[in-house]
Amino acid sequence: MKIWEEINWDEALEEALGHFKNLIRFKTVNPPGDEKPAAEYLAEVFRKEGLEPEVLDSADNRANVVCRLRGNGDKPPILLNGHLDVVPVERDKWSCDPFEAIERDGCIYGRGAVDMKNMVTTSAMCLLLLKRFGVPLKRDLIFCAVADEETGGQYGSQFLVDEHPDKVRAEYSISELGGFPLEMFGTRFYLVQVAEKGACWFRIKTSGDPGHGSIPDSNSALIKAARIAATLGAKRLPQHNVEAASRFIRLLSSHLKFPKNIIFKLLLNPTFSSLILDRLIPQKDVARALSAVLHNTANPTVIRAGNKSNVIPSEAILEVDGRILPGFTREDLVKEVRALIGEEAEIEVMREMTPTESPAQDSIMDLIAEVIASHDPAGLVAPYLVTGITDATHWKRLGMKCYGFSPLKLPEGASFQSLLHGHDERIPIEGLRFGLQVLFELITKLVT
Repeated sequence: MKIWEEINWDEALEEALGHFKNLIRFKTVNPPGDEKPAAEYLAEVFRKEGLEPEVLDSADNRANVVCRLRGNGDKPPILLNGHLDVVPVERDKWSCDPFEAIERDGCIYGRGAVDMKNMVTTSAMCLLLLKRFGVPLKRDLIFCAVADEETGGQYGSQFLVDEHPDKVRAEYSISELGGFPLEMFGTRFYLVQVAEKGACWFRIKTSGDPGHGSIPDSNSALIKAARIAATLGAKRLPQHNVEAASRFIRLLSSHLKFPKNIIFKLLLNPTFSSLILDRLIPQKDVARALSAVLHNTANPTVIRAGNKSNVIPSEAILEVDGRILPGFTREDLVKEVRALIGEEAEIEVMREMTPTESPAQDSIMDLIAEVIASHDPAGLVAPYLVTGITDATHWKRLGMKCYGFSPLKLPEGASFQSLLHGHDERIPIEGLRFGLQVLFELITKLVT
């Protein structure tokens, strides 16, 4: 009998739900983060099982927890990674307290339910279950829950790579932004992150003549910045069919029926892609995501100008969230932005993180497909390019192969993207059960 067939999954789910709710109740909103109490909680859970976790402080009340279940060393380690910090909430937009882990309608509500205390919980449970059953391992399994992922990882994965590389070094990192279903024209795909875009956050500074607010100036610094923001918001940068995105689109189109398969494949033709994205894909969140994997992007997010309502400011600052496709650089992005906005405004890069990519043909992908098929025979596995940034940007510096696979099953019609960072963030209890069983089966096959 296989080990995952011996487990009482009702009991395992009940235990996982307890830890999951407790983790949600730690207010780890970043900034400021305050992840240390949550890290200490997990460390105590591991200590009670006879394991030897380490809590590694990176700043005041910022901490990471690492726990290793040792194997015989026949193969290099695997890192199961999740982050403890969460994004801020708009409390008045929630139907319940986002830090009470309310159970309602078969779901657990709370900030971090999807991003990503569910994966932290299921990863911890994998370690606990393998320890309890005394499963002989051919490689070390490292659990790591980090701080600060939501603001770039300085106090989390970056800190561990810089200061404690031997505690987290592994062949594979398995983490977030994959494993969830995407319903596309009646076909269900489980996405696996194999690549992610890099970040290039920059400022655009415009200048103009100051003046009295009673006399409008159509060429003021603020109006210039507003025009630039409108241009960047309305126009796409040039299309680039990088391999990770092209492979994903070809795979999806191969499973669609005529004429959708033809239309979908035409996304790779710049002549037709804008028409398809804007008019022919009914799911607008899907269309926006597909557009982002075909282009470098520059999305205005902050504007600052003036300090008095009756004074025209002489300077305006526009902050832009730039994302770079694998194979491209910040210089490429700035050049494309310049082509849209002209040469007058100043551009200053604030921070940069490089794109990452791991092999889509690796044997781990066959195992993921095998496990998904055993739990959802109708589901198909699709390697894809993530538009955001994860801790993989730092793990890659240690030579790891990084895959986003945090398995989760959602109710029909539910959108993962709308739950991620959204109001009333929640996860179905049965979705958590699915994730726990799938992740445990995958990890067991990898380490035994």
